[in-house]
Amino acid sequence: MSIEYLVQKYTNLIYKICYDMLNSSPDAQDLSQEVFLSFYLHLDEYINLPEKEIKNILCKIALNKCKDFLKSKSYKLKLLTNDDSTELEKYEENNNILEEIIKKEEQNYIQKIINGLKEPYNNILCLYYLKSFTLDEISVKLNIAKPTLKVQLYRGKKLLKNTLEINDGGGYIS
Repeated sequence: MSIEYLVQKYTNLIYKICYDMLNSSPDAQDLSQEVFLSFYLHLDEYINLPEKEIKNILCKIALNKCKDFLKSKSYKLKLLTNDDSTELEKYEENNNILEEIIKKEEQNYIQKIINGLKEPYNNILCLYYLKSFTLDEISVKLNIAKPTLKVQLYRGKKLLKNTLEINDGGGYIS
């Protein structure tokens, strides 16, 4: 069995494997060539094997080449510097990055203030505001009767509002 025969017979299969993993035709073509080159460099080890085993070896080489390529720094750099900026533009259209940063800063600030409150208010407010638990979930988690929880939540909100107004001059209070 010659290398020419194997290349001719399995090129489409190897390309399909590479393309399925990479979703890029140029990269799949390059790696398909690398697969056959790698096989050729070790041809003396494989040449006496049955064709079915050679096919399996080619497929394994293709999978490993693709995995290595996906892990490589050059691939990651290519993703970051891709000239096709439509994905970045879509992200920017759907997400206001400045808004996200401000929201995250506010959330960190409020979490810091909540953590500074005394028990049980800090725990209840953390679950309610930061982890988005419902009153029922908090009641079960903390083993507190729901009417008691409502009173503690009300008092905690009042403490939080007063603390925010003192620390920030009311900037985060709507």
